[in-house]
Amino acid sequence: MTTASPLVAVQGVRRTYGAGHTAVTALHNASIEVCAGEMVALVGRSGSGKTTLLNIIGGLDRPDAGTVRVDGSEVTGLDELEADALRRDTVAFVFQGFGLVPELTAAENVGLPLRLKDWSPEDREHRVALLLELVGLGEHGAHRPDEMSGGQMQRVAIARALASSPKLLIADEPTGQLDTETGLAVMALIRGVVEAEGMAAIVSTHDPVMIALADRAVRIEDGRLVDA
Repeated sequence: MTTASPLVAVQGVRRTYGAGHTAVTALHNASIEVCAGEMVALVGRSGSGKTTLLNIIGGLDRPDAGTVRVDGSEVTGLDELEADALRRDTVAFVFQGFGLVPELTAAENVGLPLRLKDWSPEDREHRVALLLELVGLGEHGAHRPDEMSGGQMQRVAIARALASSPKLLIADEPTGQLDTETGLAVMALIRGVVEAEGMAAIVSTHDPVMIALADRAVRIEDGRLVDA
């Protein structure tokens, strides 16, 4: 019986900011594996190293030591163009600040990654409509961010992240600006997307209530992973 290789494999990652007596080590020998179809909650207080680890996995930052592989690619060895391609084609990000373009409608925000990839207008419109339906906003495509609630904006952000069918979704405190009920609904949506799309998701949170829908929780304390 063979076991599928993990989609994400982090081994011995260390990241230090600064030098000398002012140096701060954000990650200490961090190792974790995540498989396709799995949703992992990365749990820890603010400043524990969650964002640093997510940024390194997604190619937004580089470790001082260790290796990171995502879908077979050695992320720590990619040049800038290769890292851009990874973030465009394989990894998608969702942040607590939504990151929507305020002048664009929900549909235009979702379709933005597809414009950058030169999808035809017909194919783009079809994909955007499917994604808005998936996140429960099929009737809100013409609304701009200032016409939507926080929960709706986060749903648009999730739909945009899924536009290019990524294999890995990285969500950094995606419910941080939402009330508990809306936050749970967003987490349930991410859970459903992972199952429907067969992708992997790593979701950071400091709220224990939010981890119930994850396949497993990994705690990070002062830059050290516990039970990874």
